[in-house]
Amino acid sequence: MAMAKLLLRKDPPVSYNFMVALAPSTPLGPSVTGALALASLGVDAAFTQISGLGVQLNYNTVRSGGSNNEVFHLPGGVNRGALTLKRGLASFTSPLMRWCLGMASGSKTIEPKTIVIMLMDKNPYLPPVMTWMLYNAIPVKWEIDELDSKKSDIVIESIELVFSNMDVVGL
Repeated sequence: MAMAKLLLRKDPPVSYNFMVALAPSTPLGPSVTGALALASLGVDAAFTQISGLGVQLNYNTVRSGGSNNEVFHLPGGVNRGALTLKRGLASFTSPLMRWCLGMASGSKTIEPKTIVIMLMDKNPYLPPVMTWMLYNAIPVKWEIDELDSKKSDIVIESIELVFSNMDVVGL
């Protein structure tokens, strides 16, 4: 009974505890792929900020034929924005960095990847609160912050990705 109380979440999840990984290429389901990605995390897990995670349903507004007081909203396609990941500048040995810079070289084909984002619980003994699987992601932008000799800030790199589909796995 005491263990069951320990596993119940009472507080909302915290936004500062998350991990990011490139999922291994496997046709397995999202929960297995997420577990494999969690096991294979490495240098690419340490991001300071993620933004743009979400979807929006487009809709068309249609007025009723004979009634001016009635409006119908018909669903259209789903719009997925660009995902932006920020972190301190990683070394060139980072698999994510090599994948993104492959886009910049223009000499090789960009291979779409599955990105796994895990929102971790503040209690390290509990499983992730939620996992997002972003399929067919490709890097569309990579940049670093301004280099300025008058500042002593850490160099932050931003990686912008677009993706075709998303699964959400939560507890």
